[in-house]
Amino acid sequence: MGENRSRLGRLLGRLRPQAGFALVMALGVMTVLGLAGSSIVFFSTANSGEAARSSADNAAFALAEAGINNALAKLRGPNVNPFNPYLLSSQTTTYDTGTSTWSGTLDETTGVWTLTGVGTTRNPTGVNAVPVQRHASITVPVTPAPEQPVQQSWNYIYSRQRGMTCDMTIGNSVQVDSPLYVSGNLCLQNTATITKGPLYVGGRLTMAQSANAVGSATNTIAGAHVVGGCKWYTNTLHSPCLSGAGSAGKDNVWASPLDAVAGSTPAPTVSWDAWYLNADPGAYYPCNVVSGTPPRFDDDQGARTSPDPTKRNDSLNTSPVADLTPAASYSCKTTAGELSWDATNRVLTVNGTIFIDGSAKVANGAVNSYTGVGTLYLSGTLLMQNSSLCAMVSSDGSGCTTAGWTPDSRLLVIVSNGNGSWGGAAGQVVAGDSIQFVSATFQGALYGTYIIDLGTTSRVDGPMDGSTVKLGQSVGSSYPTISLGPIGAPGTTPVYGTVGTPSGFNG
Repeated sequence: MGENRSRLGRLLGRLRPQAGFALVMALGVMTVLGLAGSSIVFFSTANSGEAARSSADNAAFALAEAGINNALAKLRGPNVNPFNPYLLSSQTTTYDTGTSTWSGTLDETTGVWTLTGVGTTRNPTGVNAVPVQRHASITVPVTPAPEQPVQQSWNYIYSRQRGMTCDMTIGNSVQVDSPLYVSGNLCLQNTATITKGPLYVGGRLTMAQSANAVGSATNTIAGAHVVGGCKWYTNTLHSPCLSGAGSAGKDNVWASPLDAVAGSTPAPTVSWDAWYLNADPGAYYPCNVVSGTPPRFDDDQGARTSPDPTKRNDSLNTSPVADLTPAASYSCKTTAGELSWDATNRVLTVNGTIFIDGSAKVANGAVNSYTGVGTLYLSGTLLMQNSSLCAMVSSDGSGCTTAGWTPDSRLLVIVSNGNGSWGGAAGQVVAGDSIQFVSATFQGALYGTYIIDLGTTSRVDGPMDGSTVKLGQSVGSSYPTISLGPIGAPGTTPVYGTVGTPSGFNG
């Protein structure tokens, strides 16, 4: 027993010198473990912060992309002119995750938009930390809109007037060899005849002379539809019209079918304000490339940033008439259209929709031609005098020919709102006329708010739409069928351009 106590004492005595060392070791181990724990907490916190920052970065990038999509959607929106350089001014859209600021810049020389989106979201690393932002951009080309299908009225000589004894009168030796649509009453005088159908007359057909006829015994036209009945020479008015050689009870009409069924082809509507604001070149779309002295398009339109339809006011009526075919060449080109004149070769180039807030003329005394597909709007009047403007020139250069003319690929439509009674530049034509031809020839399409007046020896190969149409004393009009027309043709929904496929993403 005593011996055991002695051994325990000796053991404790040996351990006493190690007590300090053990304490130090224990403290060291505890320190190392503490540092390890701190490191684990530090790295865990750091990784969590990085993950939150990365998530915010992704959110900002998504917002930037959303901005580009917003800009692209607006560029492709209905009734939008993609050639308007002020269309995509800076805008900001707010989302749950932050904001998207988007805009676009158009290079008007190339027709290419650069769309930009900036996404901004909260920075998760601290209340006062700078918000997280990401930028993205794409490029988008825009091109002129293709030709559009035209309404059926653009395959007629069309007279809109109603309520007169003779809403349209065809006299002298005129031979009408194109489809004819008369909303009101039609009168034939002297030796005038109609040799091609269909013919629609919303009122009555009066043939004052025995030589007046619709079709012939050897030429039955493709349909005559006369709602108000016929009166031939000394016959009394009766309905329906009766086919056969003019005699008692017959009307000198040969048509199949011959009936009193009303026509269902409306006159085209004209989008005057839309095209005044968007014609290119025009009041708010000046030439990008200029040579010579092109016609002026307006005089008081104001700033491009504030287009105003009330400025469609024939402001150039106190200025000289715009000469489309002067002695010197000129050129006006934009990304969407062109009006140019080659005086040496006497070629007028028209593409797109052009608007002159005034009057125009072709009066150089020459056989001229044009190329392209376009619509020319005039707030004033049009005069063609002692000149020709042909889609196709005959091989001997003496005049126009319909041989080889394809209106779907070469067609000029001229739309006139003026009246000669206004005086000033518009007074170049007689009072009551929107368009007057004096010993002139044209191949194309014409629309007049007032009268289209073809004087002595004048001819138009193409459709005409006027309050009434006065045909000259020689042969009337004939032309190929028109199925497609320029985007500015009356009766078509205004389409200003085509938005291409985005490319060049950067972000």
